Amino acid sequence: MVSLEQLRVDGWALVSASVAPSALQELRDTIFAAGSAGTRCLLDLPEVRSVAVILKQELVAAELLPAASVAVQAIAFDKTPDTNWKVAWHQDLMFPFARPVTTQGYDLPSLKDGVDFARPPLPVLEEMLAVRLHLDDCGATNGPLRICPGTHTRGLIPSRECGPRAAEDGEIACLAKEGEALLMRPLLLHASSQARAPSHRRVLHFVYHSGTPLPEEWHRRI
Repeated sequence: MVSLEQLRVDGWALVSASVAPSALQELRDTIFAAGSAGTRCLLDLPEVRSVAVILKQELVAAELLPAASVAVQAIAFDKTPDTNWKVAWHQDLMFPFARPVTTQGYDLPSLKDGVDFARPPLPVLEEMLAVRLHLDDCGATNGPLRICPGTHTRGLIPSRECGPRAAEDGEIACLAKEGEALLMRPLLLHASSQARAPSHRRVLHFVYHSGTPLPEEWHRRI
C-alpha cells in the first residue's frame, strides 16, 4: 500500500483509482479536443468535477491528502499520431488564479486562454499533489511520463539546470494501466518523449492543494 512517507521521500506513487469504467469512457468521449495535445481549466465540467471529488475522497481515506484539500486544476492531455509532442525536463510551477496576483511571493504572472496564472511561493508548491488519471493504457512505446525520484525536495530548480539534474539523478518511466493514477509532487522533475508507436495516451491531470488558506484565490477550488 502506498504511504505518505513514500510520497514524501520519492515524490511519486502509482495507485489504482476507484473511478468506474463508465466514467472513464465519458471522460474519453467529452473532454478531448481533436487535434489538440491538451486542454486547460476543465474543473467547470460536471464530469470532471465528479471525478475530482471521487479521487479526493479516495486519497483522503488513504491518508495521502488532508481532508481540507481542494482540486485547483484539471488538464486533459492526449498523445496521438497528430499530436505526438515531447516535453523537456521541468517542474510544474504555474497555476491558475481567480484574478491577477498582487501578493509578494506570487511571481511570473501571465494570462493563458483568458485565465490568470502565476507561480505560488515554494511553501504553497510543496503543499500540492498532482494526480494523473490514465484513461488509456500507457506503455513504453507511447511516450510515458519520465520522472526523477526525490528531486521534489530540491526547491525551485532553474530551467537550465533541470536536464543536467535529471541526468545525474536517473529516471523512471511511469507505465500505467487504464484506470490507474500517478500521484506526483509538482516539484518533481519530469519529462515526456515523443511516442515511438503513437496511439491515444489520454490523461486527466488534476492538481490538489492542501486547503491551507492563501492570500490569493484559486481560479477554481473543488
